[in-house]
Amino acid sequence: MLLLSTPFEPAAPAPPRPPLRPFAQIAAVAGLIAGVGLALSWFGPRPAVLGHGLASGAVHAGLIGLGWLVATRAVEGWVWPVVRLGATITIASVVARLGPWGPIAFLLIPIALLIEAHRRPEIRAIGLAGGRVSQALTGVAAGGFLGVHLLLTASRTFGYRTHVSSLATYLDALAYDAGVNVLSAEWLFRGAVFSLLWRRWSFWPAALLATALGIARYLLDPALPHAPEARAGAVFYLGAVGLAACALRAWSGSLLPGYAAALAFFAAYRTLTP
Repeated sequence: MLLLSTPFEPAAPAPPRPPLRPFAQIAAVAGLIAGVGLALSWFGPRPAVLGHGLASGAVHAGLIGLGWLVATRAVEGWVWPVVRLGATITIASVVARLGPWGPIAFLLIPIALLIEAHRRPEIRAIGLAGGRVSQALTGVAAGGFLGVHLLLTASRTFGYRTHVSSLATYLDALAYDAGVNVLSAEWLFRGAVFSLLWRRWSFWPAALLATALGIARYLLDPALPHAPEARAGAVFYLGAVGLAACALRAWSGSLLPGYAAALAFFAAYRTLTP
């Protein structure tokens, strides 16, 4: 546990702050494309899911792009990797809505991210190096415990039930989680942001702020149920998952255990229905 209270790199000075302009550019482009997608879903020809796919892809592409800038400190040469990743994510998000096998496209996104990141050795500092199988299993156990706790609490307190109406729909949701939902959150909040803050502060302030930003991202997601108990539960459980992922990142030096924990949690969450 001593690791959790020590600086990220005790002997290394904090890196210089990156310029703000690239962050504004990525946010503006992602917001514009997401706005076009929403407009198509509301006013364009059917099916509206294509517009939703464009909007969702743009948002996640923006999160991955922001994480890239934080990880590389927005040094020269960031544009094309971010553009390639953004195009891959957006296209995959649209393709996922085109047919029953479409969600497989989500699983190509982690591969594309690893290929792009492999060309930039400095990105390994955010925990991109692969963890051991035992560490990943520890993450699965942590996330699975929180997921089971959520199911028991929701079923006994708020009347929710555990039910999977369609195996295909459930697997599609897991592909979305593995390819963009969990991936973008771990990459940006537990990878780039937490690593940057941990260099400057001790573990707990860095973990708490990175987790708070991750919770805010989910609370702004229109797919999150609007019921007060659902939002309160989201704050508690996503906070627990986020802090656990930060601790796993600190313990293992890799994003893999935290990624596995979040996937295990969402695998349980996807079975919860009113």
